[in-house]
Amino acid sequence: MNAKASSETDHLTPQLFIAKKRANDEPHTPAEIAWFIQQFMSGNVKDYQMTAWLMAVCLNGMTPEETAALTEAMVQSGDVMDYSSYKTSLPVVPHKVDKHSTGGVGDKVSLILAPLVASFGLIVPMMAGRGLGHTGGTIDKLESIPGFCTQYSAKEFAELLLTETEDSKGPVGVAIVSPSQNVCPADKRMYALRDVTSTVRSLALQTSSIMSKKIAERPDSLVLDVKFGKGSFQNNVEESIELAKSMIQTGELCGIHTTALITRMDSVLGYTVGNWLEVRECIEIMKMGDYEEVWKKSSDLIEVTLALAGQMLVQGGKAASIKEGVTMAKEHLMNGKAWKKFQDMVEVQGGDLSCINRYPDAMYSSDVYASQSGWVESIDSMEIGLIGVLLGAGRKTTDESVDFSSGMEFHARPGMKVKEGDLLATVYTERAAVLEGAVEQVQSTYTFSVDKPALSSLITHFINKDAVEEFDQSVFVGH
Repeated sequence: MNAKASSETDHLTPQLFIAKKRANDEPHTPAEIAWFIQQFMSGNVKDYQMTAWLMAVCLNGMTPEETAALTEAMVQSGDVMDYSSYKTSLPVVPHKVDKHSTGGVGDKVSLILAPLVASFGLIVPMMAGRGLGHTGGTIDKLESIPGFCTQYSAKEFAELLLTETEDSKGPVGVAIVSPSQNVCPADKRMYALRDVTSTVRSLALQTSSIMSKKIAERPDSLVLDVKFGKGSFQNNVEESIELAKSMIQTGELCGIHTTALITRMDSVLGYTVGNWLEVRECIEIMKMGDYEEVWKKSSDLIEVTLALAGQMLVQGGKAASIKEGVTMAKEHLMNGKAWKKFQDMVEVQGGDLSCINRYPDAMYSSDVYASQSGWVESIDSMEIGLIGVLLGAGRKTTDESVDFSSGMEFHARPGMKVKEGDLLATVYTERAAVLEGAVEQVQSTYTFSVDKPALSSLITHFINKDAVEEFDQSVFVGH
C-alpha cells in the first residue's frame, strides 16, 4: 500500500469500515477495501466482523468500482501468475485468453475448448474447479485420466504453459489446473463464511469470487459462458445477463478485455454425464472419426464449444469476427490439431492416455427404456445432476471422493422420436444399492410430446462492455 493509500486508511477501524457499508451513503475506496482484506488475512479483522460486512454488502450491494477493488484485493491476497521470468522459443509470450463457465450438467466444454484455442498459438491458462452438488467439475473429469496432475503452484503453472513441445513448434500453451491454496486465499476464507451465513447469492460477492481466480491468472482477455435454466445456478436469462454484465464490468475495470455468451442449460449438454464418460465423449469429438455420427450425438456440445472458441480467437487477434473464428475452430477440430494439443496437455501434466481403449467399466450398469412413444421434448438436467451424485459421479460435500466410471449415457435426446420400449439411456455405478432407483429416476426425467418439439437456441445473447445483443445464429450457417 502506497503512502497516499496508507493515509486514507490511518483512521480506519473494522467497526468504521462495516458502519460505512451499513449506512451505504458513499462507497468504499479501493484503498479502504484493500486495507480491510489485508487486515482480515492478518487476523486483525475477526471472522464475525467480516461476516457483518458481508451481510451489509448482501443487503446494500456494491458499485462496479467497489466490486473490482474487492476482486483485486482478493487476487493480491495470494500468488499471482507471472510469465515474464520463463523462457520460450517465441520472442514474446502470446496473447493469453481464458474462458469461465458458471457451471452446468454435462458441461465438458473446457476439455475441448482449451486445447482447441491453444492449437492456434494462443496461451490458455485455465484454473478450474471440482464438482459440487448437481454440477460436475472439470478437475474431477481430467483426474479420471490415470496420472493426470492438477495440483500446481502459480510458478509451476506458468512453467507448464510455456513448456516446449517435442516437435519444437513453440510452447504447449495450455494447462488446466486446480487453484492452489495460495491463489486467492482471501476468497476461500470469505466463501466459507458466506456459505454458513446465507450471503452466497450477493451479485457483487458472486462476481468477485468468480473473477478473482481468473484475474489471478493474469490473462489478456476472458470469455464467459454464463448459463441459465434448470441445470444452472441462474434460473432465468435475466439473472444470467445481470451476472454477466457485473463480471464484464469487473474484468474491464481490472484491465482484462471481457465478453460473455449466455447459454441455455435446460437439458444435459452432450450425451454423457460422469467423469470418465465425459472425457471419452470429448476425445471422440477431437478424434472426429465419423463426423456424421459424432455431430449427431454431441451437436449441442460442439456448437457451444465452437462459439466460445470463435470469440476467444477474435479476442486473441486470430479472427476478424466470431463467424470467421467458428470456421477456423471447426477446421482445427476436424484436422486433428485440437486432439494433438489435448495430448500435449495430458502428457505435460503427467497423464496416461493409453487407457482410452481399456478404461475399466463401472461394476454395475442398467439400461433405461421409454415408458411411452413420442418425441423427446426435454431431459431435466437438474434432476440428472442430482442422480449423478447418487450414483457416485458427483459429491454433496467438498471432502467426498467421486467414482470416475459412474454416470449416465443418453441414447435418446431432445428432438428425437422414440417408441415405447426403446432404449433411452444407460446408467453406470459402483453402488449396487442405488442402481434400480436411479434407473426409475432417469426414466422420469424425460418429457415427451405428441408433436416434434421446436428446440430453442442454445446460445441466446452476446454481451460486451458496451451492449447486450441477441446472439447471431448465422455464425453456424454452413457448419
